[in-house]
Amino acid sequence: MYRSCNAYSDQSACVADLANACLSLKNQLGYSKPDARSVALDNVAWIAHSGQMTLNLLDSWVKGDELIRRIIPQLIGLQTLTPEAIKDAGDGLGKSAKLALAVLAQFQIENCFRNIYRELGLPHSGTGFYRCARDVLNALALPVVLLETLNATARIRNSLHANGIHHKQHPNENAVIVLKGVKYEFLDGQKVSCASWEHIAHALECSVEVLEQVFRQPQVSSIADPMMDMYAWEEATKP
Repeated sequence: MYRSCNAYSDQSACVADLANACLSLKNQLGYSKPDARSVALDNVAWIAHSGQMTLNLLDSWVKGDELIRRIIPQLIGLQTLTPEAIKDAGDGLGKSAKLALAVLAQFQIENCFRNIYRELGLPHSGTGFYRCARDVLNALALPVVLLETLNATARIRNSLHANGIHHKQHPNENAVIVLKGVKYEFLDGQKVSCASWEHIAHALECSVEVLEQVFRQPQVSSIADPMMDMYAWEEATKP
């Protein structure tokens, strides 16, 4: 659920909503832990909880918790404890954690789509997420407009990799995506203004809702449990 945030505690609640949505869906579906559908939902929830922990630390930081103000600088090796140095350290910690949420959670969603693509026996069409997701949605007769939802976080992720600037990927891409009344604007060559914690958490939660629609289609729900997660398998079998 999107909400306008004025404090780290508010942003923490938004990220918690994302984690809870993932775990609730996982419990409803009832797939085993190694199943690729469970893996994706578990991992997005874990990544969200990690971001939530950072936000809770930062909330204590700005509220003047002396223990936190001593511990965090020690953890990150901050030598000079001036107000400016402490603020810079907190800002850096928050920015890196926000980037991690966008990048790592989006990776889980993209990886899940690739697993489903494989299980549906679709012909190889390259490695791009857009084509993969489009082909899965088409195969399941789901509205292709759902691609816009899936691409919101992907665009945020890409902009964060480019110092916050959006670079148009497709000539006909829409500059504005609206998710449940929340506007995400992506203007070519301009700074993205929808990359806050609350925007990222909301966009990811909407993507999880698209995943739910995919999971509940008969062609996908009938795939035997456990569905293979290739990335997890490759990591587990590394020599």
